[in-house]
Amino acid sequence: VIILWNWLWFIVLRQETWAQFFTYGWFIIIGEYIVLVIVTSIIYAKSFFKEWLAEMIQGEKLKQEAIALQYQIMQNQVNPHFLFNSLNTLGSLIDIDTQKAKEFTRELSMFYRELLYFKDKDLVPLDDELNFLKKYIYLQKIRFGNNFEVQIHLNDVKEYEVIPMSVQMMVENAVKHNIISIEKPLIILIGQSDVSEIFVENNLQLRENVSGSNHIGLKNLTERYKFLTGKEMIITKNEHFFRVTIPLINLKP
Repeated sequence: VIILWNWLWFIVLRQETWAQFFTYGWFIIIGEYIVLVIVTSIIYAKSFFKEWLAEMIQGEKLKQEAIALQYQIMQNQVNPHFLFNSLNTLGSLIDIDTQKAKEFTRELSMFYRELLYFKDKDLVPLDDELNFLKKYIYLQKIRFGNNFEVQIHLNDVKEYEVIPMSVQMMVENAVKHNIISIEKPLIILIGQSDVSEIFVENNLQLRENVSGSNHIGLKNLTERYKFLTGKEMIITKNEHFFRVTIPLINLKP
């Protein structure tokens, strides 16, 4: 643009030759290039700091959402309803089956120990998440018996990681929001829709009133997965089932 403008102004309009122009015009071109570098540097610096600030704000937002999610997970597991149900189940087992009551107590303590381990992690191997989930399933099986069933059908996914307790939270939400009875057993299926995706699906039989449901956990999980993988958690719902598809994270090259 600089060369074209000088050619148009000095050569075409003023009808000078290049030799005449370069006797005095070299410093004009140098000055124009200096101005170009200054203006370009300002534009690039402004763009860089704008992007840097946006990334910093996004990072802080995700940290806050992670803290909020961890808080909600802890709150859900330590809330009086969960403790009441667990202790009530334990009290019933003591009178019916002492050995099973001991086993339930051991599993409950291991569940809380795993909970303390998970809360400080950003990502965990999917295998660890599934092992933790099985402890939760065991506790719920004691509570609901054959009215509650979880089927896990996954291929070899050892190289993948997930956000801690994200799969467990989906199962917990299904328990929390659906009727579980002899007439209406809750069946949850955990499967693999793609090499890098798993889903948690349950038959839909919603309870009328669910206390403490604000959907913050699901929203935070969706934002964190989108940041880490570029993919969002997909929620599919109709009158028969509710499914959440979770993208898996592979940090290995």
